[in-house]
Amino acid sequence: MADDVARTEQDELDRSLADVLQSVRLETGFISRAAMRAPFAVHSDGLPMPIFHAVAQGTCWFQRDGDDQGHALATGDVVLLTRGHGHVIADAPGRVVVPLGTLPVTRRGSHVDLVQTRGAGPESHVLCGSFSFRHAASDAMLALLPPIVVVRDREPGGPDRPGVVPWLAQTLEVLDGELDRDVPGSEVLVTRLVDVLVVHVLRRCVLASIGRGGWLSALRDPKIGRALALVHRSPDGEWTASSLASRVGMSRSAFFARFTELVGEPPAQYLTRWRMHVAADLMADDRLSLGQLAERVGYGSEDAFSKVFKRTMGVSPGQYRRQLRTAADA
Repeated sequence: MADDVARTEQDELDRSLADVLQSVRLETGFISRAAMRAPFAVHSDGLPMPIFHAVAQGTCWFQRDGDDQGHALATGDVVLLTRGHGHVIADAPGRVVVPLGTLPVTRRGSHVDLVQTRGAGPESHVLCGSFSFRHAASDAMLALLPPIVVVRDREPGGPDRPGVVPWLAQTLEVLDGELDRDVPGSEVLVTRLVDVLVVHVLRRCVLASIGRGGWLSALRDPKIGRALALVHRSPDGEWTASSLASRVGMSRSAFFARFTELVGEPPAQYLTRWRMHVAADLMADDRLSLGQLAERVGYGSEDAFSKVFKRTMGVSPGQYRRQLRTAADA
């Protein structure tokens, strides 16, 4: 019975997370991979976007710039840098560090950069990729993630569950091998596998309650997570605290208190802010009139929509759209 309840809760979490990530259009990409023989220590300046490193083979030492402590990583482990900070990857702490740009780079298989070191010791394969939220709310979403997240392939469980199935290592092995192939479908498969890795890391963030409040941590709660998914899936819905409470099987008072505690703001405030982010995202489409934009996010009045948009975003809808056009032409 307990296992059935746990599976049901996990299914609810997965559905809620999928709905939220779909609403902010999660996009992933592959950057490069490294085949490094010990001894090695390589510094990367980082990128202006979230990046991750996944150990497909061997072991390595990872340390973010400015941190006093590093992380020992093994096959199947993934480290996520949500701010794209600079970092060092080495076979052990204390090595002499060389810049990434000084290492030889080749192209093989799926035309992804292969970075190599030429030590004589054991070889480690580290895969590097990125992800982003292609949405006006992306900065707010990323701000809820901690600067660094480390996901282990095996995590401790209870006395009857010594660890989770180490499928990450198997997935990374397939991904590593696929990058060496130059056959039809390889690039599609690589993209899908990277999608799986990033979603899995974000799910672990939720399960571990990592983050500083907001939707990410609130997704752990089956009912509040479902309410968030409803809002993200249908921003034009006639939502109120009462209607959301009814949909997730709670009283209005209990729902309002729980939502506010977990998300950090009342339901109406969250709904308004999300609707304005959706509207801001839709403004890139010049074919949509102000009235159509208002309707897409649940407003029957252009005037009411414009007032709320300016109060939330700091500029009127017309000014925001002009800023988008200026940025696109730059």
